Amino acid sequence: MYDFAKSLGFGVRNEAKAMNNTNDADWRCLVGGIQTAKAATSIFAEVNKYDMAARTAVNIANNMSKAVNPLLCVAALARVASEKDKPSALIEESCAMGAMFAVEGLMKSQFKEGSFLAETQAVKNCVNKLDDFCRSTRVLKNVKGGTLGSLLTGLAFIGGSILSFSAGENVGKNIADCTTRRQKAFVPVEA
Repeated sequence: MYDFAKSLGFGVRNEAKAMNNTNDADWRCLVGGIQTAKAATSIFAEVNKYDMAARTAVNIANNMSKAVNPLLCVAALARVASEKDKPSALIEESCAMGAMFAVEGLMKSQFKEGSFLAETQAVKNCVNKLDDFCRSTRVLKNVKGGTLGSLLTGLAFIGGSILSFSAGENVGKNIADCTTRRQKAFVPVEA
């Protein structure tokens, strides 16, 4: 469920970005399609665990999903190439992508079982409360707390990624405002 939530959320997010931005829309659509396909195959494989076609589809989707981050970098370069103020756009995209990849790397290491975060008492208490909640709710009583927890973890991963990208983009805009944009404002015009 973690891969499903993460892949579907990112797929929808990249498709929405493609609709709102023409500079890198083609690349964002491609990334969104790959991520949505990975979400669909992960559910398909969960239902058909022993089917050869399901395993093959999952393997193809997993291999294609390895291209997502490089394609996101290409989309960022496409946006930079289409901007009039290329130095400022490069600073903004570098900060945004750098922050996103750094936080995603941190989250991947800390969302694993046995990590520092997973072993804290607060997280263990949340997991226990989630299991109790699932058992006490009529609709969720057949759902394992781990399944719901992995779905929530996937959603948390998406949220962390989006927030870190936005924060990095804001930092990049501030840096560009203080450097490249300010420099262009003070360039004397020759007569």
